[in-house]
Amino acid sequence: MSSNIRRGHIPRRTSGMDEHLDEIFTLGGFFGDWAHMFRKRNPAFPTSWSSPDIMYMGADTGALTPTDQTDPAGEPLKLLYGDDAVVSVSHRAAPMPFAEMDIDFHQIRFYQQGDFLLDTELGQLEVQAGDFVVIPKGLMYRETPRTSDGNVVLIFETREAVIGAEVLWDSVGVTSFFIDYSGMKLPEPVGRVNEVETEVRVKYKDKFETLTYDFDPCSDVVGWVGDPIVYSLNVWDVPGLGSSHGFLPPPAGAVLMGREKSFFFNIMSPKPFVHVPPPEGSFGAPGHMNDYDEVWFNVASSSPETNGHIWRQPPTIAHPGAKRPAFFPDKQPTERIKELKLNFDVRAPMTWTKAAEEAFLPDPRVSLYTSAMGTHIGAMPEEARKYAAGTSAD
Repeated sequence: MSSNIRRGHIPRRTSGMDEHLDEIFTLGGFFGDWAHMFRKRNPAFPTSWSSPDIMYMGADTGALTPTDQTDPAGEPLKLLYGDDAVVSVSHRAAPMPFAEMDIDFHQIRFYQQGDFLLDTELGQLEVQAGDFVVIPKGLMYRETPRTSDGNVVLIFETREAVIGAEVLWDSVGVTSFFIDYSGMKLPEPVGRVNEVETEVRVKYKDKFETLTYDFDPCSDVVGWVGDPIVYSLNVWDVPGLGSSHGFLPPPAGAVLMGREKSFFFNIMSPKPFVHVPPPEGSFGAPGHMNDYDEVWFNVASSSPETNGHIWRQPPTIAHPGAKRPAFFPDKQPTERIKELKLNFDVRAPMTWTKAAEEAFLPDPRVSLYTSAMGTHIGAMPEEARKYAAGTSAD
Protein backbone atom coordinates (compact mmCIF):
# COMPACT_ATOMS: atom_id res chain seq x y z
CA MET A 1 0.00 0.00 0.00
CA SER A 2 1.12 3.57 -0.52
CA SER A 3 0.92 4.51 3.16
CA ASN A 4 0.74 2.88 6.59
CA ILE A 5 -2.47 2.70 8.60
CA ARG A 6 -2.33 3.41 12.37
CA ARG A 7 -4.96 2.31 14.90
CA GLY A 8 -4.98 2.40 18.69
CA HIS A 9 -2.04 3.44 20.87
CA ILE A 10 1.34 3.39 19.05
CA PRO A 11 3.78 3.65 21.96
CA ARG A 12 7.04 4.08 19.98
CA ARG A 13 8.79 3.44 16.70
CA THR A 14 8.61 -0.14 15.47
CA SER A 15 12.41 -0.39 15.66
CA GLY A 16 12.55 0.52 19.34
CA MET A 17 11.59 -1.23 22.56
CA ASP A 18 9.72 -0.58 25.79
CA GLU A 19 7.44 -2.60 28.04
CA HIS A 20 5.31 -3.67 25.07
CA LEU A 21 6.15 -6.80 23.09
CA ASP A 22 6.64 -6.56 19.34
CA GLU A 23 5.12 -8.93 16.84
CA ILE A 24 5.38 -8.59 13.07
CA PHE A 25 2.81 -10.35 10.91
CA THR A 26 3.52 -10.42 7.18
CA LEU A 27 2.36 -12.13 4.00
CA GLY A 28 4.41 -13.22 1.01
CA GLY A 29 7.46 -14.19 3.03
CA PHE A 30 8.14 -10.65 4.31
CA PHE A 31 7.44 -9.16 0.88
CA GLY A 32 3.65 -8.73 1.19
CA ASP A 33 1.22 -6.76 3.34
CA TRP A 34 2.22 -6.51 6.98
CA ALA A 35 1.16 -5.34 10.44
CA HIS A 36 3.37 -4.52 13.43
CA MET A 37 1.56 -5.19 16.73
CA PHE A 38 2.43 -3.90 20.20
CA ARG A 39 1.27 -6.54 22.68
CA LYS A 40 0.86 -6.87 26.43
CA ARG A 41 1.34 -10.65 26.40
CA ASN A 42 3.48 -12.94 24.27
CA PRO A 43 1.57 -15.62 22.27
CA ALA A 44 4.83 -17.41 21.41
CA PHE A 45 4.79 -19.59 24.56
CA PRO A 46 1.85 -22.03 24.52
CA THR A 47 1.48 -24.32 27.51
CA SER A 48 0.99 -27.34 25.22
CA TRP A 49 0.70 -28.33 21.57
CA SER A 50 -1.00 -31.24 19.83
CA SER A 51 1.63 -31.85 17.13
CA PRO A 52 5.27 -30.89 16.49
CA ASP A 53 4.07 -29.64 13.10
CA ILE A 54 2.41 -26.59 14.69
CA MET A 55 5.17 -25.70 17.19
CA TYR A 56 8.65 -24.33 16.62
CA MET A 57 10.95 -27.32 17.15
CA GLY A 58 14.68 -27.94 16.84
CA ALA A 59 16.80 -31.05 16.27
CA ASP A 60 20.48 -31.85 16.69
CA THR A 61 21.69 -33.24 13.36
CA GLY A 62 24.88 -34.41 15.06
CA ALA A 63 22.81 -36.97 16.95
CA LEU A 64 21.61 -38.58 13.71
CA THR A 65 23.31 -41.22 11.54
CA PRO A 66 22.48 -41.05 7.83
CA THR A 67 23.18 -44.35 6.07
CA ASP A 68 25.88 -42.67 3.93
CA GLN A 69 27.94 -42.24 7.10
CA THR A 70 28.66 -45.99 7.23
CA ASP A 71 27.72 -47.26 3.77
CA PRO A 72 29.22 -45.75 0.58
CA ALA A 73 25.98 -46.66 -1.23
CA GLY A 74 23.90 -45.11 1.55
CA GLU A 75 21.74 -42.00 1.39
CA PRO A 76 21.34 -38.69 3.19
CA LEU A 77 18.75 -38.62 5.96
CA LYS A 78 15.59 -36.67 5.21
CA LEU A 79 14.75 -34.19 8.01
CA LEU A 80 11.90 -32.04 6.68
CA TYR A 81 9.68 -32.46 3.64
CA GLY A 82 6.83 -30.76 1.82
CA ASP A 83 5.27 -30.80 -1.64
CA ASP A 84 7.87 -28.43 -3.09
CA ALA A 85 10.90 -28.70 -0.82
CA VAL A 86 12.98 -31.24 1.15
CA VAL A 87 15.78 -30.72 3.70
CA SER A 88 18.23 -33.59 4.35
CA VAL A 89 21.59 -34.09 6.04
CA SER A 90 24.53 -36.16 4.78
CA HIS A 91 27.54 -37.44 6.74
CA ARG A 92 29.18 -39.10 3.73
CA ALA A 93 32.46 -40.76 4.75
CA ALA A 94 33.47 -42.46 1.47
CA PRO A 95 33.29 -41.59 -2.22
CA MET A 96 30.00 -42.22 -4.00
CA PRO A 97 30.38 -45.53 -5.88
CA PHE A 98 28.02 -44.11 -8.51
CA ALA A 99 27.13 -40.82 -10.14
CA GLU A 100 23.83 -39.31 -8.99
CA MET A 101 21.10 -37.38 -10.80
CA ASP A 102 18.01 -35.81 -9.25
CA ILE A 103 15.08 -35.48 -11.67
CA ASP A 104 12.61 -34.32 -9.00
CA PHE A 105 14.40 -31.38 -7.41
CA HIS A 106 17.04 -28.71 -7.86
CA GLN A 107 19.62 -28.71 -5.06
CA ILE A 108 21.53 -26.32 -2.84
CA ARG A 109 24.20 -28.36 -1.07
CA PHE A 110 25.77 -26.60 1.92
CA TYR A 111 29.07 -28.04 3.15
CA GLN A 112 29.18 -27.30 6.87
CA GLN A 113 32.15 -29.56 7.66
CA GLY A 114 34.68 -31.33 5.45
CA ASP A 115 36.38 -30.77 2.09
CA PHE A 116 35.15 -32.56 -1.04
CA LEU A 117 35.83 -33.09 -4.71
CA LEU A 118 32.61 -32.67 -6.68
CA ASP A 119 32.62 -34.22 -10.15
CA THR A 120 29.87 -32.95 -12.45
CA GLU A 121 29.05 -33.28 -16.12
CA LEU A 122 30.46 -29.76 -16.56
CA GLY A 123 33.71 -30.54 -14.76
CA GLN A 124 35.20 -30.63 -11.27
CA LEU A 125 34.76 -28.37 -8.27
CA GLU A 126 36.95 -28.35 -5.17
CA VAL A 127 34.58 -27.72 -2.29
CA GLN A 128 35.55 -26.63 1.21
CA ALA A 129 33.69 -26.09 4.48
CA GLY A 130 31.43 -23.06 4.19
CA ASP A 131 30.75 -23.50 0.46
CA PHE A 132 27.26 -23.92 -0.91
CA VAL A 133 26.84 -25.44 -4.35
CA VAL A 134 23.88 -25.09 -6.70
CA ILE A 135 23.11 -28.19 -8.81
CA PRO A 136 20.11 -28.09 -11.18
CA LYS A 137 17.85 -31.10 -11.55
CA GLY A 138 18.80 -33.51 -14.31
CA LEU A 139 22.56 -32.96 -14.04
CA MET A 140 24.88 -35.80 -12.95
CA TYR A 141 27.39 -35.38 -10.13
CA ARG A 142 29.61 -37.44 -7.84
CA GLU A 143 30.81 -36.46 -4.37
CA THR A 144 34.16 -37.56 -2.93
CA PRO A 145 35.09 -36.54 0.63
CA ARG A 146 38.76 -35.75 1.20
CA THR A 147 38.63 -37.27 4.70
CA SER A 148 36.32 -39.86 6.23
CA ASP A 149 35.49 -38.24 9.58
CA GLY A 150 33.23 -35.38 10.61
CA ASN A 151 31.69 -34.54 7.24
CA VAL A 152 28.36 -32.68 7.33
CA VAL A 153 26.42 -31.58 4.25
CA LEU A 154 22.98 -29.97 4.52
CA ILE A 155 20.92 -30.46 1.36
CA PHE A 156 18.04 -28.20 0.33
CA GLU A 157 15.91 -29.55 -2.54
CA THR A 158 13.35 -27.37 -4.35
CA ARG A 159 10.99 -27.93 -7.26
CA GLU A 160 11.45 -24.36 -8.41
CA ALA A 161 14.72 -23.47 -10.11
CA VAL A 162 17.38 -21.74 -8.00
CA ILE A 163 18.44 -18.25 -9.08
CA GLY A 164 20.72 -15.67 -7.52
CA ALA A 165 18.94 -13.10 -5.35
CA GLU A 166 20.77 -10.37 -7.25
CA VAL A 167 17.39 -9.72 -8.89
CA LEU A 168 16.42 -8.13 -5.55
CA TRP A 169 19.62 -6.14 -5.19
CA ASP A 170 19.53 -4.93 -8.81
CA SER A 171 16.41 -2.98 -7.87
CA VAL A 172 18.47 -0.73 -5.60
CA GLY A 173 21.11 -0.11 -8.24
CA VAL A 174 24.09 -2.03 -6.84
CA THR A 175 24.87 -5.62 -5.94
CA SER A 176 28.52 -5.92 -5.00
CA PHE A 177 28.16 -4.12 -1.67
CA PHE A 178 26.25 -7.17 -0.39
CA ILE A 179 27.48 -10.20 -2.30
CA ASP A 180 29.81 -10.33 -5.26
CA TYR A 181 28.43 -13.09 -7.48
CA SER A 182 31.44 -12.77 -9.76
CA GLY A 183 33.39 -14.58 -7.04
CA MET A 184 31.56 -17.84 -7.72
CA LYS A 185 33.65 -20.92 -8.48
CA LEU A 186 32.73 -22.80 -11.66
CA PRO A 187 33.46 -26.43 -12.60
CA GLU A 188 36.48 -27.05 -14.81
CA PRO A 189 36.05 -29.74 -17.51
CA VAL A 190 38.23 -32.81 -17.13
CA GLY A 191 38.13 -33.94 -20.77
CA ARG A 192 39.79 -37.30 -20.04
CA VAL A 193 37.25 -40.05 -20.59
CA ASN A 194 37.29 -42.64 -17.84
CA GLU A 195 36.40 -45.87 -19.67
CA VAL A 196 34.87 -47.62 -16.68
CA GLU A 197 31.37 -49.00 -16.22
CA THR A 198 29.48 -46.39 -14.21
CA GLU A 199 26.18 -46.63 -12.41
CA VAL A 200 24.07 -43.48 -12.25
CA ARG A 201 21.60 -43.39 -9.36
CA VAL A 202 18.56 -41.43 -10.54
CA LYS A 203 16.04 -39.93 -8.15
CA TYR A 204 12.77 -40.04 -10.06
CA LYS A 205 9.26 -39.73 -8.62
CA ASP A 206 10.76 -39.94 -5.12
CA LYS A 207 12.39 -43.32 -5.82
CA PHE A 208 15.93 -44.28 -6.80
CA GLU A 209 16.33 -45.92 -10.21
CA THR A 210 19.60 -46.75 -12.02
CA LEU A 211 21.19 -46.16 -15.39
CA THR A 212 24.45 -47.87 -16.39
CA TYR A 213 27.05 -46.54 -18.85
CA ASP A 214 30.28 -48.07 -20.17
CA PHE A 215 32.11 -44.81 -19.38
CA ASP A 216 32.04 -42.15 -16.66
CA PRO A 217 29.67 -39.38 -17.86
CA CYS A 218 31.28 -36.97 -15.38
CA SER A 219 34.63 -37.16 -17.18
CA ASP A 220 34.13 -36.75 -20.93
CA VAL A 221 33.10 -33.09 -21.37
CA VAL A 222 36.02 -31.13 -22.87
CA GLY A 223 34.43 -27.68 -22.58
CA TRP A 224 31.17 -25.81 -22.08
CA VAL A 225 29.71 -22.37 -22.77
CA GLY A 226 26.55 -20.86 -21.35
CA ASP A 227 25.09 -19.79 -18.03
CA PRO A 228 26.64 -20.74 -14.66
CA ILE A 229 24.19 -23.54 -13.86
CA VAL A 230 26.57 -25.28 -11.43
CA TYR A 231 28.58 -23.05 -9.12
CA SER A 232 29.72 -22.57 -5.56
CA LEU A 233 30.03 -19.59 -3.22
CA ASN A 234 31.22 -19.43 0.37
CA VAL A 235 29.04 -18.21 3.22
CA TRP A 236 31.93 -16.33 4.85
CA ASP A 237 32.23 -14.11 1.78
CA VAL A 238 28.74 -12.69 2.39
CA PRO A 239 28.75 -9.60 4.66
CA GLY A 240 26.02 -8.91 7.19
CA LEU A 241 23.62 -6.06 6.45
CA GLY A 242 22.44 -3.92 9.34
CA SER A 243 20.52 -0.82 10.32
CA SER A 244 21.46 1.88 12.84
CA HIS A 245 18.06 1.26 14.47
CA GLY A 246 18.06 -2.56 14.48
CA PHE A 247 16.07 -5.40 12.94
CA LEU A 248 16.04 -6.36 9.26
CA PRO A 249 13.80 -9.31 8.19
CA PRO A 250 15.47 -12.59 7.10
CA PRO A 251 15.12 -12.10 3.30
CA ALA A 252 17.30 -8.99 3.65
CA GLY A 253 20.08 -11.59 3.68
CA ALA A 254 18.80 -13.47 0.60
CA VAL A 255 21.57 -14.90 -1.58
CA LEU A 256 19.54 -17.47 -3.56
CA MET A 257 15.82 -17.66 -4.24
CA GLY A 258 13.13 -19.25 -6.37
CA ARG A 259 12.22 -17.34 -9.50
CA GLU A 260 8.62 -17.04 -8.25
CA LYS A 261 9.75 -16.46 -4.64
CA SER A 262 8.70 -19.92 -3.47
CA PHE A 263 11.80 -19.94 -1.25
CA PHE A 264 14.65 -17.74 -0.04
CA PHE A 265 18.08 -19.05 0.91
CA ASN A 266 19.44 -16.49 3.35
CA ILE A 267 22.85 -16.16 5.01
CA MET A 268 22.66 -14.50 8.41
CA SER A 269 26.11 -13.30 9.46
CA PRO A 270 26.79 -10.83 12.31
CA LYS A 271 25.28 -7.40 11.73
CA PRO A 272 26.95 -4.05 12.31
CA PHE A 273 26.34 -2.78 15.84
CA VAL A 274 23.18 -0.70 16.34
CA HIS A 275 23.93 2.80 17.62
CA VAL A 276 20.42 4.16 18.30
CA PRO A 277 19.45 3.40 21.93
CA PRO A 278 15.94 2.58 23.22
CA PRO A 279 13.19 3.55 22.94
CA GLU A 280 13.93 4.24 19.24
CA GLY A 281 16.45 1.46 18.57
CA SER A 282 17.12 -2.11 19.68
CA PHE A 283 19.26 -5.17 19.01
CA GLY A 284 17.81 -8.48 17.83
CA ALA A 285 14.56 -9.60 16.23
CA PRO A 286 11.03 -8.99 17.49
CA GLY A 287 8.51 -11.80 17.58
CA HIS A 288 7.10 -12.43 14.14
CA MET A 289 4.86 -14.58 11.97
CA ASN A 290 4.72 -14.99 8.22
CA ASP A 291 2.99 -17.30 5.78
CA TYR A 292 6.21 -19.18 4.91
CA ASP A 293 7.84 -21.95 6.94
CA GLU A 294 11.22 -20.86 8.31
CA VAL A 295 14.08 -23.36 8.57
CA TRP A 296 17.17 -22.22 10.51
CA PHE A 297 20.51 -24.01 10.69
CA ASN A 298 23.39 -23.20 13.04
CA VAL A 299 26.61 -23.08 11.02
CA ALA A 300 28.85 -21.47 13.65
CA SER A 301 27.82 -20.23 17.08
CA SER A 302 29.38 -18.71 20.17
CA SER A 303 28.13 -21.95 21.79
CA PRO A 304 29.86 -24.55 19.54
CA GLU A 305 27.82 -27.40 21.01
CA THR A 306 24.81 -25.99 19.14
CA ASN A 307 26.49 -26.11 15.71
CA GLY A 308 24.47 -28.39 13.46
CA HIS A 309 21.17 -27.72 15.23
CA ILE A 310 18.27 -27.22 12.83
CA TRP A 311 14.99 -25.47 13.61
CA ARG A 312 11.64 -25.20 11.87
CA GLN A 313 9.38 -22.29 12.75
CA PRO A 314 5.90 -22.83 11.26
CA PRO A 315 3.32 -20.18 10.32
CA THR A 316 0.95 -21.43 13.04
CA ILE A 317 2.55 -19.67 16.00
CA ALA A 318 4.45 -16.47 16.70
CA HIS A 319 8.19 -17.03 16.47
CA PRO A 320 9.68 -15.74 19.74
CA GLY A 321 11.87 -12.69 19.50
CA ALA A 322 15.02 -11.70 21.34
CA LYS A 323 14.88 -7.92 21.35
CA ARG A 324 17.40 -6.22 23.64
CA PRO A 325 18.77 -2.74 24.18
CA ALA A 326 21.48 -1.65 21.77
CA PHE A 327 25.01 -2.10 23.10
CA PHE A 328 28.55 -1.44 22.02
CA PRO A 329 31.54 -3.79 22.31
CA ASP A 330 34.06 -2.94 25.03
CA LYS A 331 36.73 -2.75 22.35
CA GLN A 332 36.97 -3.00 18.60
CA PRO A 333 37.12 -6.68 17.52
CA THR A 334 40.54 -7.68 16.22
CA GLU A 335 39.29 -10.72 14.29
CA ARG A 336 36.14 -11.79 12.54
CA ILE A 337 33.21 -12.85 14.70
CA LYS A 338 32.70 -16.48 13.67
CA GLU A 339 28.95 -16.72 14.09
CA LEU A 340 26.64 -17.57 11.21
CA LYS A 341 23.26 -19.13 10.45
CA LEU A 342 21.47 -20.30 7.32
CA ASN A 343 17.81 -19.47 6.89
CA PHE A 344 15.59 -21.22 4.35
CA ASP A 345 12.16 -19.57 4.08
CA VAL A 346 9.86 -21.76 2.02
CA ARG A 347 6.26 -21.34 0.90
CA ALA A 348 5.54 -25.09 1.03
CA PRO A 349 4.41 -26.34 4.47
CA MET A 350 7.11 -28.61 5.92
CA THR A 351 6.82 -31.72 8.12
CA TRP A 352 9.44 -33.36 10.33
CA THR A 353 10.37 -36.94 9.54
CA LYS A 354 10.11 -39.52 12.32
CA ALA A 355 13.90 -39.96 12.15
CA ALA A 356 14.46 -36.24 12.81
CA GLU A 357 12.01 -36.29 15.72
CA GLU A 358 14.35 -38.74 17.46
CA ALA A 359 16.89 -35.88 17.72
CA PHE A 360 14.47 -33.20 18.97
CA LEU A 361 15.90 -30.86 21.57
CA PRO A 362 14.14 -30.58 24.95
CA ASP A 363 11.42 -28.01 25.74
CA PRO A 364 11.52 -25.74 22.65
CA ARG A 365 10.29 -22.74 24.66
CA VAL A 366 13.70 -22.78 26.36
CA SER A 367 16.05 -24.47 23.90
CA LEU A 368 15.06 -22.07 21.11
CA TYR A 369 17.00 -19.39 23.01
CA THR A 370 19.99 -21.48 24.06
CA SER A 371 20.24 -23.17 20.63
CA ALA A 372 18.85 -21.12 17.72
CA MET A 373 19.42 -17.72 19.31
CA GLY A 374 22.60 -18.61 21.18
CA THR A 375 21.62 -16.63 24.27
CA HIS A 376 21.99 -17.45 27.95
CA ILE A 377 19.14 -17.93 30.40
CA GLY A 378 19.36 -14.33 31.64
CA ALA A 379 18.64 -12.98 28.16
CA MET A 380 15.42 -14.97 27.78
CA PRO A 381 12.00 -13.36 28.15
CA GLU A 382 10.28 -13.90 31.47
CA GLU A 383 7.97 -16.57 30.01
CA ALA A 384 10.91 -18.69 28.85
CA ARG A 385 12.66 -18.34 32.23
CA LYS A 386 9.51 -19.62 33.95
CA TYR A 387 9.50 -22.75 31.81
CA ALA A 388 13.24 -23.19 32.33
CA ALA A 389 12.64 -23.09 36.07
CA GLY A 390 10.01 -25.79 35.75
CA THR A 391 6.99 -23.58 36.38
CA SER A 392 4.22 -22.59 34.01
CA ALA A 393 3.24 -19.09 32.95
CA ASP A 394 0.21 -17.64 34.63
